[in-house]
Amino acid sequence: MNNKEKIFNVSIDLFSEHGYDGVSIRQIAREVGIKESSIYNHYKSKEAILDAILDYYVSKMTEDEIPASQASMNLDVGIEHFYRAGLELYASKLDSPEMLKITRFVLIEMYHNEKIRNYVKSVMVEGPINGWIELFELMKAKRVIKKDSDSRQLAESFYFYGFYLMIEHFIINYPEDDARFMKNLAAKSERQMKLIINSVKEGE
Repeated sequence: MNNKEKIFNVSIDLFSEHGYDGVSIRQIAREVGIKESSIYNHYKSKEAILDAILDYYVSKMTEDEIPASQASMNLDVGIEHFYRAGLELYASKLDSPEMLKITRFVLIEMYHNEKIRNYVKSVMVEGPINGWIELFELMKAKRVIKKDSDSRQLAESFYFYGFYLMIEHFIINYPEDDARFMKNLAAKSERQMKLIINSVKEGE
């Protein structure tokens, strides 16, 4: 592992433990085992390290994203199969020490860090909800759900439940339910999706 990678990984550890404002470049350098000035050979500032971490999080969460056109075809294999596969994929992306630390870090920091708050709003809330709206619109076009269904309300009802489960785990119950989180996230989210779909299923 080169020094840039060490700086990146150490910063994730320190930010998740002490918060962004509670960590200095000097502290990062000390933990990596290099001179403070050497940090700037790889990152121009502490904020640049934060930007790299946030970019990494986005890339990991979206690397296997299914295009809407492919999602439309996958609906034909059955909604339950489609969502189970999607939820398992989502949970697997979070199932690493780095991703878990970053998730908890940004959820806590959003209360007093404007950059992270905007990141959470655009990347972790608005982006996924817009994706779910598009998917529910595809369901209406395929007559899987009723055409007069409110796609935004359905998207928010589903996604906000999953988002709450993340807050419950990373903030409210941390660290007591660490071992159960991934399993519970997929299982509870699938039950929530079934409840939503059954309420607007065509022919019901």
